[in-house]
This record gives sequence, C-alpha cells and structure tokens, in this order.
Amino acid sequence: MAKELTLFRDFWNDVPSVFDYPKDILKDFPDDFSKIMNGKCDYEEHDDKYHVELEVPGIKKNEIEITLNDDLLKISWSRQRENKKGFRKKTKYERSEGSFTRSFQVSGADAEKISAELKEGILKIDLPKKDDYKPKMIKIK
Repeated sequence: MAKELTLFRDFWNDVPSVFDYPKDILKDFPDDFSKIMNGKCDYEEHDDKYHVELEVPGIKKNEIEITLNDDLLKISWSRQRENKKGFRKKTKYERSEGSFTRSFQVSGADAEKISAELKEGILKIDLPKKDDYKPKMIKIK
C-alpha cells in the first residue's frame, strides 16, 4: 500500500500546475475559443420585462441583427479583419474576426414593444412581457 501511495504522489509531482504556464497559454487555442471571450453580457428577468446588456466593442449598429422567434431572442453580428496591404517587418493580430451569435430564452416577450440601443460599445435591449405573462396579485377574501 505504501508503495502505491508513493507512486501516486510521484505522479502528481510530475504533472505541471496550470499556474506554472505563462499567461498567454490561451494564444494557441482555436479561434472559436477567442470568440467565446467576446460578447460578455448581463441578462436579467424582472416581473414585467427582460433586460439584456451585451458588450459589442467596435461593432456598428447596422452590423447587428436582433430577432425574436418563438420566445428566443437571437443577437448576431460579424467582425471582419481589415485587409492590410504592404510590407510589414512584424505583425501581431489579436482581435478576433468571424460571426458571432448569442441567444436568450425570453418567454412571453412582447415583440411589438422591444427597444434596443447601442452606446459606447454596449448593446442594451429591453423586452417588456405581455400582460398575461406578468405575475398577478391574488387577493384573499
């Protein structure tokens, strides 16, 4: 038994800790992983509405598509890398490119009353609920 514990302990001593890696460990992950890191959001459900705030830095409002279909709010945009021409001695591109989509379940949202605003890289969407989805107070007799 003691030999088995020693072997186990030796094994874990040989496994490097994630904290031993350099901070840029994520640089080798596929581009899809970097896309996940974009579009951070705050999502709230209130009694009378849903509220979404989504980070979309560098995206123009005409590049964003917002749709509501069967209680599913879908926000999509795409980001293209600028085509840079000419000789460069060194290059490093960290900004991601490609299409991006976030979806949220918003049961009972009133499609006719949805409002959206884009200001300083933050997309804010308010989705009021239909009256029959709002909580009802029941009086006791």
